[in-house]
Amino acid sequence: MLLGHTKDPAWPASEDALAEARLFIQAQRGKRVLVAPHSDADGLASGVLMVRALEAVGARVAVRVPGKGEHAHSPGFLERLRATKPDALVVLDMGSRPAPLLPSVPTLIVDHHAAESFPPEARVVTADGHEPIASSSLLTYVLVSPLVVPGPLEWLAVLGTVGDLGTDAPMPFLKDALRRANRKAVTETVSLINAARRSARFAAPRALEVLLRAGAAKDISEGRVPGVDELRDCRVEVRREVERCARTPPRVASRVALLLFSSEAQIHPLVAVRWTQRLPEHIVIAANTGYLPGRVNFAMRSHAPIDLRAFIQGLGLPPMGEELGHGHARATGGSVSQSDFLRFAEAVGLPGLRAQDVERRGAFPG
Repeated sequence: MLLGHTKDPAWPASEDALAEARLFIQAQRGKRVLVAPHSDADGLASGVLMVRALEAVGARVAVRVPGKGEHAHSPGFLERLRATKPDALVVLDMGSRPAPLLPSVPTLIVDHHAAESFPPEARVVTADGHEPIASSSLLTYVLVSPLVVPGPLEWLAVLGTVGDLGTDAPMPFLKDALRRANRKAVTETVSLINAARRSARFAAPRALEVLLRAGAAKDISEGRVPGVDELRDCRVEVRREVERCARTPPRVASRVALLLFSSEAQIHPLVAVRWTQRLPEHIVIAANTGYLPGRVNFAMRSHAPIDLRAFIQGLGLPPMGEELGHGHARATGGSVSQSDFLRFAEAVGLPGLRAQDVERRGAFPG
């Protein structure tokens, strides 16, 4: 059986939502459709799957990846999308908020993150609430399978699922699909694709190009398509930055451990994961003061059975914008101003940080 093809009408999303989304895709024949995927392996794999489906129905397709520190609702990204004057928009794997995206442009959202609301008038296919929660790429694969020849595209769903949920994810038929896609090639490709977005150079657009050129994970892992060398350079950079910043001594208070460092690479989630292995009973906050000017980007992880989004909501913080507490119960974080991060640190039990502690410091850890 192909990955995820269970014929269960309630999985990986509601049957009605999948049917409506297929009608949306089929209605794009001859139209200019803009596909906007998240920049990680799951999002980009979702994007390529959607591109193939839209091409199959005769749409004219363009893809735009959000820039460094951006998401679907970022004003700059929305302005660039609007400038292309699309007939329709498809947003993949970027969570959701109630604010409109491109008013008057028919929009389809495909996602698996927890979300309380969605943009008005958008068609939505969500895996949230349908256990086991599928990756966005697997959800997209099941969605578009009736519109394409699914077998040759299965590796993309495998890639995104492994990238988001790991090789042991409880997805139907993953073990067999991973064998068909070549487990070693898949894990190597996930590493390369994710390194592209984490690199300070932000090479996610190049990673997308590589995925669009490839016909299998081995094409990428063995360097058979142009662009792989740049992804390998990104991975070397990211590994060096993780090693450097993970040496930062933690500030520990009660059950919270804060690591404060500065890097232009998006390595704070990787540092957080590494430190949860050393401090398994703590909530680890890896805070990066160098990723975006004037902001502190941080990731929260824990081996303990803690709902991290609920933990943030329970802090009673004043409004800090919309960049806080998204993601999953076990993997969340934020991007806040330097002054707001000082308030956040105090609220979690780490008072005494100063403004100079959260200044951007180029290549040097805090």
